[in-house]
Amino acid sequence: MKYLLPASLVTFTFAAIGFAQNKTDAVNATKPKPAKTLKPFGIAPAGLTNPELKHAVERFDAASVLPGKPKPFTRMRWTSEDPPKLWYIGLWGPNIDNELIALTKNTPDLTMVDLHEPHIDNDGMKSIAALPGMRYLRVNPIERWNKKGHPEPMYCFPEFTSHPDRPRVTGKSLAYFEGKGTLEGLYLLDAVIDTADLVHLAKLPRLSTLALPCEIDEAAVTNLAACSRLHRLTLGFRKITGTEIKQLANWQKLQYLTITHATVTNEALAAIGMLPALKSLEIVASELSDDQLSHLRLPDSLTTLGLKQNNISGPGLAQLANHAQNLTTLGLEFNDLTNQALPVFNGFTNLKNLYLSYCPGINDKGIDSGSLLKMEHLRELRLRGLKVTDASVESLSEMTFLETLSMRGTGVTRDGVDQLKKAMPETYIFK
Repeated sequence: MKYLLPASLVTFTFAAIGFAQNKTDAVNATKPKPAKTLKPFGIAPAGLTNPELKHAVERFDAASVLPGKPKPFTRMRWTSEDPPKLWYIGLWGPNIDNELIALTKNTPDLTMVDLHEPHIDNDGMKSIAALPGMRYLRVNPIERWNKKGHPEPMYCFPEFTSHPDRPRVTGKSLAYFEGKGTLEGLYLLDAVIDTADLVHLAKLPRLSTLALPCEIDEAAVTNLAACSRLHRLTLGFRKITGTEIKQLANWQKLQYLTITHATVTNEALAAIGMLPALKSLEIVASELSDDQLSHLRLPDSLTTLGLKQNNISGPGLAQLANHAQNLTTLGLEFNDLTNQALPVFNGFTNLKNLYLSYCPGINDKGIDSGSLLKMEHLRELRLRGLKVTDASVESLSEMTFLETLSMRGTGVTRDGVDQLKKAMPETYIFK
């Protein structure tokens, strides 16, 4: 199945395409053509190879009815082979019940199923467990983050009404997946799980990624540590305390931790510094403030920090820079950063990737200030959704040390992009 172009092939293509005048055109030329669909992320008619599959796909397509959306919001992805095969399905809301999910028996090529507040119970999970190539399963809450002055993130629906009395998946359903050698990721933030249920996870030989709604105690850590490949954990939609972060310090294999839509105590922020092997930390949509950043401690092993969708305006980053010298990636999308905050990034001396997308307080004046130009160690800069126009093109053109520059959703015109491509032939301009 064709999902992504191998990096080796991209490198070969760059060398082989003599006519490409810049990296942007070369990369775009190598992208495989997606399957033809009736709408973006919709049905690929060529993939409906039998009546049963056609019936299932059409039912899925009509199922995700969202408030304020004129058409159903189901998301599908197909392989680029001929005929295309359905490998991903994303479904939202109350029409996603056991009867609908049972139709997945007719879509056997699914490798990823993404369910948001479905009305299924453990019988629905049994149907999903029967999919022969299942790699990633998400049963998560619907994203409802909403902040004045900020655009809504993709797939965010604050107007969607929750149904607290709906059927729910429980941890007992994990028994259906025992021995499934293809399963790599389980995201169960919308499930009801007890610590005792986690004993089933050790019988998933390829499980590397897990998202849990339950509190982490000593028994939970024991069960997590019994999973031979597990090293990524997400917690959220509740209060996160210092006690459970300290429990995680006993799990030596934890390398990636995400905390989302949570209330994170100052004690928890301080205890993160105790996690011995942590490489990446994300704290998302948790109303984290500049003041709280003074409590955050990062282990020396950490190289990636993501703090998107919080209440950070900049002052707290100066304190963070003092004990974050090993960071190579910093994500601050959807925060309250302004032009005045940009000089603080010069304190992150090893930073290679900086993500500032959808921070409405950053505009042309900030780009023209020259603060970012001083960061010659940067390799990727994301400015998606900023109030940046062609007035910034001259300043951005000087950042020839960048390998990737993301400008989508800005006011930079096609002519502006052409100027950037000419001035920065070795930089991939994403617009």
